[in-house]
Amino acid sequence: MNKRQKLEKLYSFKGMDKYAVFGKAQPGIINANEDQQQIINDILDNCCKELVIEIESVQKPTKSSLKDIITKCMQNIANAEVNTENKDFGYHLCYFLAEKTGLDIWRNSDTKIWGYWKIEDGIVKTVKRMRKSNK
Repeated sequence: MNKRQKLEKLYSFKGMDKYAVFGKAQPGIINANEDQQQIINDILDNCCKELVIEIESVQKPTKSSLKDIITKCMQNIANAEVNTENKDFGYHLCYFLAEKTGLDIWRNSDTKIWGYWKIEDGIVKTVKRMRKSNK
């Protein structure tokens, strides 16, 4: 995916109602409190804005700089005064944003590790991917 395509996807994401568009991915989230929806939407829109600025401002943004922006966004979601369902919804959309910016992220839903992060004691922690040896 080239720079223009990434920016188009981010601009498109920023302008949409995340709950209306992605709500079917998480049953019941459509009925979330409007105040909580607004909080998550604002956090994700700010994340999108930061990603756009990073992608537009440098010739080729580093994966670590994009990852830092996504992690900061996730930390904001972790600290937001919203219920668990809304936090999970926000985390899933962060995963979506990371994918759209070209970050190679894996996920393992069995261990509640999504991509390169997990929440421990209310703090977003990065996770190192460990490959199984073929012994």
